[in-house]
Amino acid sequence: MRSIVLKRYGPPENFVDREAQTPTGGDGDLLVRVRAAGINFADILQRLGFYANAPKPPYVMGFEVAGDVVKVGTGVRDFSVGDRAVGMLRGGGYAELACLPARTAFRLPDSVSNVEAAALPVNYLTAWFCLFDMGNLKRGEKVLIQGGAGGVGTAAIQLAREVGATIFATAGSDEKVAYLKDAGVDHPINYTKVKFDDQIRERIGKRGLDLVLDAVGGNTLRRGYELLAPLGRIVSYGLSDAVAGPHRSLLRAARAWLKTPRFNPLSLIGRNVGVWGFHLALLGGREDRVATAMSEIIKRVESGRLKPVIARTFPLTARGAADAHRFIHERRNIGKVLLAD
Repeated sequence: MRSIVLKRYGPPENFVDREAQTPTGGDGDLLVRVRAAGINFADILQRLGFYANAPKPPYVMGFEVAGDVVKVGTGVRDFSVGDRAVGMLRGGGYAELACLPARTAFRLPDSVSNVEAAALPVNYLTAWFCLFDMGNLKRGEKVLIQGGAGGVGTAAIQLAREVGATIFATAGSDEKVAYLKDAGVDHPINYTKVKFDDQIRERIGKRGLDLVLDAVGGNTLRRGYELLAPLGRIVSYGLSDAVAGPHRSLLRAARAWLKTPRFNPLSLIGRNVGVWGFHLALLGGREDRVATAMSEIIKRVESGRLKPVIARTFPLTARGAADAHRFIHERRNIGKVLLAD
């Protein structure tokens, strides 16, 4: 079996192709022939050694896959060999074969391709929980989506449009701002040309925002927090400010961490606002909520209500993984980046 191994922390060149034993899995697992594997910003952090609880290299990365079931654990009742499945795993997705826990796997309808499917779990579930379970977004409310052209951003825009929210979204180029306009964003903002918070204040005055989704951290999180109206919520789900390029910089990461605000409960009381933190991989014990959300997402994709935005696919090889990671570092993607066989 061929797998893509991260031999040590650092730049994308540290991916190598290796032959490995076929994973055996447990009674509750599926063995899946990987047809597509999603790449997320968490993968970037993991490759650089900034992801908490990640194994030490060498190891195989990859949090989400879609493909064909080739073996079913003895305790699995809902899948058979030959089914198509998509789901999340704690690692091992950058490979020809991967063990997928059946409890985090979902059967795919024929109308949803493997590439589309592999774009769903991490990005759409993150957007879903941030917008609805934590953000409690309602029709007519005003939401700011930082990084609107990224994987989570494109998913969040589609979901926020469905509930009838007024959407503000940021992006870092004119091309991405044009995409935001076409995607139905009411107020797209190029953060490289204007200060996003000043721009929003000019448009809404003192009314403030109802919800902010932030994966940047640092001063960006603080500025988004200051835009909240009474009863407003901000959901933090990342720290992309810690990464400036393909090489690991402990100084950059430390600066981002130190610039990220700490919130005092009394200050939250004084403004009637809420701060949430979200990490999809740490929802152990709430698999029922994940299953409900994912089933709804797949139904909406099957019906055409949601359409994953695919930036580009790369070969499921070490070179493909390296090129895909560079593509993300260069901030060239609009939507999801994947590996596919």
